[in-house]
Amino acid sequence: MSVVWCNGEIVDQLHLKSNERGLMLGDGIFETIAVRAGNPIWLPEHIQRMGDAAAELGIGFSSENIFDAVKAVLKHSQAEAEVLRITLTRGPTLRGLAAEGTTPSLIITLSSFDRSALQKSVRLATSAIRRNETAPSCRLKTLSYIDAIAAAREVSSRADDALMLNSKGHVASTTIGNIFLLKANVLSTPSTDQAILPGIARQKLIRGAAELGLIVEERAVEIKELHAADCVFVTNSLRLATPVSSLDGKACGTRDIGFIQGYYEQHSKGDAT
Repeated sequence: MSVVWCNGEIVDQLHLKSNERGLMLGDGIFETIAVRAGNPIWLPEHIQRMGDAAAELGIGFSSENIFDAVKAVLKHSQAEAEVLRITLTRGPTLRGLAAEGTTPSLIITLSSFDRSALQKSVRLATSAIRRNETAPSCRLKTLSYIDAIAAAREVSSRADDALMLNSKGHVASTTIGNIFLLKANVLSTPSTDQAILPGIARQKLIRGAAELGLIVEERAVEIKELHAADCVFVTNSLRLATPVSSLDGKACGTRDIGFIQGYYEQHSKGDAT
Protein backbone atom coordinates (compact mmCIF):
# COMPACT_ATOMS: atom_id res chain seq x y z
CA MET A 1 0.00 0.00 0.00
CA SER A 2 1.17 3.52 -0.79
CA VAL A 3 -0.33 6.75 0.53
CA VAL A 4 0.21 10.10 -1.21
CA TRP A 5 -0.53 13.45 0.41
CA CYS A 6 -0.16 16.62 -1.68
CA ASN A 7 -0.76 20.20 -0.59
CA GLY A 8 -3.42 19.49 1.99
CA GLU A 9 -5.10 16.24 1.00
CA ILE A 10 -4.68 12.54 0.30
CA VAL A 11 -4.73 12.02 -3.48
CA ASP A 12 -4.97 9.06 -5.86
CA GLN A 13 -2.85 10.79 -8.50
CA LEU A 14 -0.27 13.53 -8.23
CA HIS A 15 -1.04 16.60 -10.33
CA LEU A 16 1.68 19.22 -10.77
CA LYS A 17 1.71 22.46 -12.72
CA SER A 18 3.95 22.72 -15.76
CA ASN A 19 6.06 25.41 -14.04
CA GLU A 20 6.59 23.39 -10.84
CA ARG A 21 10.25 24.04 -9.90
CA GLY A 22 10.75 20.70 -8.23
CA LEU A 23 9.88 18.89 -11.44
CA MET A 24 11.49 21.27 -13.92
CA LEU A 25 14.70 22.14 -12.06
CA GLY A 26 15.04 19.83 -9.06
CA ASP A 27 14.50 22.92 -6.91
CA GLY A 28 13.50 21.36 -3.62
CA ILE A 29 14.49 19.30 -0.61
CA PHE A 30 13.38 16.04 0.93
CA GLU A 31 13.70 13.77 3.95
CA THR A 32 13.31 9.99 4.10
CA ILE A 33 12.17 8.60 7.45
CA ALA A 34 11.75 5.06 8.73
CA VAL A 35 8.37 4.25 10.28
CA ARG A 36 7.82 1.34 12.64
CA ALA A 37 4.34 0.33 13.72
CA GLY A 38 3.06 3.77 12.74
CA ASN A 39 5.78 5.69 14.60
CA PRO A 40 8.37 7.73 12.64
CA ILE A 41 11.99 7.40 13.73
CA TRP A 42 13.85 10.62 14.57
CA LEU A 43 11.11 12.77 13.01
CA PRO A 44 11.99 16.03 14.85
CA GLU A 45 15.63 15.79 13.72
CA HIS A 46 14.63 15.21 10.11
CA ILE A 47 12.22 18.13 10.09
CA GLN A 48 14.82 20.36 11.77
CA ARG A 49 17.34 19.47 9.05
CA MET A 50 14.74 20.15 6.37
CA GLY A 51 13.95 23.52 7.94
CA ASP A 52 17.62 24.49 8.01
CA ALA A 53 17.99 23.57 4.33
CA ALA A 54 14.82 25.46 3.40
CA ALA A 55 16.09 28.57 5.19
CA GLU A 56 19.42 28.42 3.36
CA LEU A 57 17.77 27.93 -0.03
CA GLY A 58 14.99 30.46 0.52
CA ILE A 59 12.12 27.97 0.30
CA GLY A 60 9.00 28.68 2.37
CA PHE A 61 8.80 26.31 5.32
CA SER A 62 6.44 25.64 8.23
CA SER A 63 7.37 22.87 10.64
CA GLU A 64 3.88 23.02 12.14
CA ASN A 65 2.28 22.36 8.75
CA ILE A 66 4.64 19.46 8.09
CA PHE A 67 4.05 17.84 11.48
CA ASP A 68 0.28 18.14 10.93
CA ALA A 69 0.55 16.64 7.44
CA VAL A 70 2.72 13.76 8.68
CA LYS A 71 0.20 13.03 11.41
CA ALA A 72 -2.60 12.89 8.81
CA VAL A 73 -0.60 10.54 6.59
CA LEU A 74 0.38 8.21 9.43
CA LYS A 75 -3.28 7.60 10.22
CA HIS A 76 -3.17 5.39 7.12
CA SER A 77 -0.20 3.37 8.35
CA GLN A 78 -0.85 -0.37 8.11
CA ALA A 79 2.51 -2.17 7.93
CA GLU A 80 5.08 -2.93 10.63
CA ALA A 81 7.85 -1.23 8.61
CA GLU A 82 7.29 1.68 6.24
CA VAL A 83 9.08 4.61 4.64
CA LEU A 84 7.84 8.17 4.97
CA ARG A 85 9.18 10.65 2.43
CA ILE A 86 8.62 14.38 2.83
CA THR A 87 9.28 16.49 -0.28
CA LEU A 88 9.17 20.29 -0.29
CA THR A 89 9.73 22.32 -3.47
CA ARG A 90 9.82 26.01 -4.26
CA GLY A 91 6.55 25.42 -6.09
CA PRO A 92 5.32 26.98 -9.37
CA THR A 93 7.23 30.13 -10.42
CA LEU A 94 7.85 32.39 -13.35
CA ARG A 95 10.75 31.55 -15.66
CA GLY A 96 14.29 32.36 -14.54
CA LEU A 97 16.65 30.50 -12.23
CA ALA A 98 16.44 33.19 -9.55
CA ALA A 99 12.64 33.38 -9.62
CA GLU A 100 10.95 33.48 -6.21
CA GLY A 101 8.26 30.98 -5.32
CA THR A 102 5.18 32.10 -3.41
CA THR A 103 3.44 28.75 -2.86
CA PRO A 104 5.75 25.86 -1.97
CA SER A 105 4.58 22.37 -2.85
CA LEU A 106 4.52 19.81 -0.03
CA ILE A 107 4.27 16.14 -0.99
CA ILE A 108 4.35 13.29 1.51
CA THR A 109 4.33 9.59 0.66
CA LEU A 110 4.10 6.50 2.84
CA SER A 111 5.04 3.10 1.49
CA SER A 112 6.02 -0.33 2.81
CA PHE A 113 9.66 -1.25 3.47
CA ASP A 114 11.34 -4.66 3.50
CA ARG A 115 13.36 -4.70 6.73
CA SER A 116 15.28 -7.81 5.65
CA ALA A 117 17.62 -5.37 3.87
CA LEU A 118 18.85 -4.25 7.30
CA GLN A 119 20.75 -7.49 7.81
CA LYS A 120 22.66 -7.52 4.52
CA SER A 121 26.19 -6.35 3.80
CA VAL A 122 27.04 -4.27 0.74
CA ARG A 123 29.78 -4.33 -1.87
CA LEU A 124 31.17 -0.90 -2.80
CA ALA A 125 33.03 0.24 -5.90
CA THR A 126 34.69 3.64 -6.24
CA SER A 127 32.98 5.94 -8.72
CA ALA A 128 34.79 8.32 -11.03
CA ILE A 129 32.20 10.95 -10.16
CA ARG A 130 33.35 13.29 -7.39
CA ARG A 131 31.33 15.18 -4.80
CA ASN A 132 31.98 18.92 -4.87
CA GLU A 133 32.55 20.25 -1.36
CA THR A 134 31.75 23.81 -2.50
CA ALA A 135 28.27 22.90 -3.77
CA PRO A 136 25.15 23.21 -1.57
CA SER A 137 23.85 19.98 -3.12
CA CYS A 138 26.62 17.96 -1.43
CA ARG A 139 25.61 18.94 2.13
CA LEU A 140 21.84 19.55 1.77
CA LYS A 141 19.31 16.82 0.98
CA THR A 142 18.06 18.36 -2.25
CA LEU A 143 16.15 16.94 -5.20
CA SER A 144 19.30 17.45 -7.31
CA TYR A 145 20.47 13.84 -7.05
CA ILE A 146 21.83 13.30 -10.55
CA ASP A 147 25.48 12.84 -9.45
CA ALA A 148 24.51 10.06 -7.05
CA ILE A 149 22.25 8.47 -9.65
CA ALA A 150 25.02 8.50 -12.24
CA ALA A 151 27.52 7.07 -9.74
CA ALA A 152 25.16 4.26 -8.74
CA ARG A 153 24.52 3.38 -12.38
CA GLU A 154 28.25 3.47 -13.14
CA VAL A 155 29.05 0.70 -10.63
CA SER A 156 25.79 -1.28 -10.75
CA SER A 157 27.27 -4.19 -12.70
CA ARG A 158 29.99 -4.85 -10.11
CA ALA A 159 28.77 -3.52 -6.77
CA ASP A 160 25.71 -2.73 -4.69
CA ASP A 161 26.55 0.95 -4.26
CA ALA A 162 29.19 3.51 -5.19
CA LEU A 163 31.84 5.00 -2.94
CA MET A 164 32.15 8.67 -3.84
CA LEU A 165 35.28 10.74 -3.22
CA ASN A 166 35.44 14.52 -2.99
CA SER A 167 37.32 16.81 -5.35
CA LYS A 168 40.55 16.30 -3.36
CA GLY A 169 40.36 12.52 -3.63
CA HIS A 170 39.35 11.94 0.00
CA VAL A 171 36.52 9.63 1.00
CA ALA A 172 33.15 11.38 1.10
CA SER A 173 30.22 8.95 1.27
CA THR A 174 28.26 6.37 -0.66
CA THR A 175 25.33 7.50 -2.81
CA ILE A 176 22.88 6.83 0.04
CA GLY A 177 24.79 6.99 3.32
CA ASN A 178 27.70 8.06 5.47
CA ILE A 179 30.90 6.02 5.75
CA PHE A 180 32.48 4.91 9.03
CA LEU A 181 35.60 2.84 9.65
CA LEU A 182 36.51 1.15 12.90
CA LYS A 183 40.10 0.47 14.01
CA ALA A 184 40.42 -0.89 17.55
CA ASN A 185 38.26 1.53 19.58
CA VAL A 186 38.60 4.49 17.18
CA LEU A 187 35.59 5.28 15.02
CA SER A 188 36.52 7.51 12.07
CA THR A 189 34.25 9.23 9.57
CA PRO A 190 34.65 12.03 7.01
CA SER A 191 34.09 15.43 8.60
CA THR A 192 31.43 17.86 7.43
CA ASP A 193 33.91 19.76 5.23
CA GLN A 194 34.53 16.64 3.10
CA ALA A 195 31.51 17.04 0.78
CA ILE A 196 29.16 14.94 2.87
CA LEU A 197 25.50 15.18 3.74
CA PRO A 198 25.54 14.98 7.57
CA GLY A 199 23.09 12.14 8.13
CA ILE A 200 20.76 11.85 11.10
CA ALA A 201 21.97 8.29 11.74
CA ARG A 202 25.56 9.59 11.55
CA GLN A 203 24.76 12.24 14.13
CA LYS A 204 23.12 9.71 16.47
CA LEU A 205 26.12 7.37 16.38
CA ILE A 206 28.67 10.14 16.93
CA ARG A 207 26.75 11.39 19.96
CA GLY A 208 26.41 7.89 21.37
CA ALA A 209 29.94 6.66 20.65
CA ALA A 210 31.20 7.17 24.21
CA GLU A 211 28.38 4.90 25.45
CA LEU A 212 29.83 2.20 23.18
CA GLY A 213 33.39 2.76 24.39
CA LEU A 214 34.46 4.36 21.12
CA ILE A 215 36.53 7.45 20.37
CA VAL A 216 35.28 9.46 17.38
CA GLU A 217 37.47 11.14 14.79
CA GLU A 218 35.76 13.40 12.24
CA ARG A 219 38.43 14.17 9.63
CA ALA A 220 39.65 13.66 6.09
CA VAL A 221 39.79 9.93 5.32
CA GLU A 222 42.03 8.32 2.70
CA ILE A 223 40.67 5.42 0.67
CA LYS A 224 43.60 3.22 1.74
CA GLU A 225 42.37 3.49 5.33
CA LEU A 226 39.17 1.67 4.41
CA HIS A 227 41.18 -1.34 3.24
CA ALA A 228 43.21 -1.34 6.49
CA ALA A 229 40.27 -0.93 8.90
CA ASP A 230 38.90 -3.65 11.17
CA CYS A 231 35.57 -3.00 9.47
CA VAL A 232 33.79 -0.44 7.32
CA PHE A 233 30.09 0.31 7.47
CA VAL A 234 27.50 2.67 6.03
CA THR A 235 24.80 4.48 7.99
CA ASN A 236 21.49 5.96 6.95
CA SER A 237 18.09 6.45 8.50
CA LEU A 238 16.45 3.45 6.83
CA ARG A 239 19.14 0.78 6.99
CA LEU A 240 20.86 2.10 10.13
CA ALA A 241 24.32 0.40 10.07
CA THR A 242 25.22 -1.83 7.12
CA PRO A 243 28.63 -3.59 6.96
CA VAL A 244 30.73 -3.23 3.82
CA SER A 245 31.95 -6.65 2.65
CA SER A 246 34.24 -5.45 -0.14
CA LEU A 247 35.59 -2.32 -1.81
CA ASP A 248 36.65 -2.39 -5.45
CA GLY A 249 36.66 -6.18 -5.35
CA LYS A 250 38.91 -6.42 -2.28
CA ALA A 251 37.48 -7.86 0.95
CA CYS A 252 37.06 -5.43 3.84
CA GLY A 253 37.65 -6.16 7.51
CA THR A 254 35.12 -8.51 9.07
CA ARG A 255 34.87 -7.23 12.62
CA ASP A 256 31.31 -7.70 13.83
CA ILE A 257 29.28 -4.48 14.16
CA GLY A 258 26.42 -6.13 16.02
CA PHE A 259 26.99 -3.85 19.02
CA ILE A 260 26.54 -0.80 16.77
CA GLN A 261 23.44 -2.25 15.13
CA GLY A 262 22.13 -3.04 18.61
CA TYR A 263 22.72 0.55 19.70
CA TYR A 264 20.68 1.79 16.75
CA GLU A 265 17.85 -0.64 17.46
CA GLN A 266 17.76 0.55 21.06
CA HIS A 267 17.65 4.22 20.02
CA SER A 268 15.23 3.98 17.08
CA LYS A 269 11.92 3.05 18.63
CA GLY A 270 10.02 5.85 16.90
CA ASP A 271 8.50 9.18 17.90
CA ALA A 272 4.83 9.56 18.67
CA THR A 273 3.01 12.08 16.44
